[in-house]
Amino acid sequence: MSCLLPRSRAGRPKDPAKRGAIVAAGMQLFTKHPFDMVTMEMIATQASVSKMTVYSHFADKETLFETIAISVSDRMIAAIVNTDHHDMPLYERLIATGIGFLTILMGPDVMGLSQMLPTALRSSHSLALRFYEAGPGRVKPVLAALLSEAASKGLLHIDDAHLAAEDLFALWEGGMRAELGCGLSGPITAEQIASRVKRGTQVFLRAYAVSVHRENPQFQ
Repeated sequence: MSCLLPRSRAGRPKDPAKRGAIVAAGMQLFTKHPFDMVTMEMIATQASVSKMTVYSHFADKETLFETIAISVSDRMIAAIVNTDHHDMPLYERLIATGIGFLTILMGPDVMGLSQMLPTALRSSHSLALRFYEAGPGRVKPVLAALLSEAASKGLLHIDDAHLAAEDLFALWEGGMRAELGCGLSGPITAEQIASRVKRGTQVFLRAYAVSVHRENPQFQ
C-alpha cells in the first residue's frame, strides 16, 4: 500500500500589479520628499496596499529604491539599443539615441528624483553604490559599446570608449539639468532637447569622427 506524501505548500504568487503600484508610489514619494523622510507606511498608503504587501515585495526601502533606479536605467538603455535605429547613419543614430535618452533624463520624475538624491547618497556610501550600479553604472557601458561598434567600422577614432561616452553624455545634456534643477528654466521642451542633442552630436563628431566623415557638412 503506497503512502501519500503531503504536498509542500507553494508561496502565494506575488501580484505584479501591486508590485508595479508600489514601485510607482515609491517613485512619486522619492521625487517629493528626502529619502530619509519616506517610510514604508507612506509607500503602502500611496500604493493603496498593506504594509505587509510592500514588505512581501521589497525587504526594505533601499531595495525598493534600487528597483526604481533599475527601472529608470532600463528605459535609458532601451533608448540606446533601440533596434529601429541600428540601420541609420551614425549621425542620425546618435541624434535619435540622444533624444530618446535625454527625454527620459529630463522628465519630471527623473529630475525630481535627482534633486532629492544628493543628501541621501552622501550620507550612505552603500546606498550611493547601489544607486550607481543600478543606474548610471549600467547605462554608460551600453553607450560605450555603441561607440566601440562605430569605431570598429572605421567611423570613429576613440582611445577610450567609456570616456568618449562620458563626453557625449555631457555634450547632450549641457547645462539644462542644472538650470532646471535650480529653477532657472521651465520644463524642457521636445524642441529644446532635439536642438541640444543635435548640437552636442555635431561637436562630438567633430572631435571623434575619422577625417573622411568629419568633412561631412552635417558635422559643421
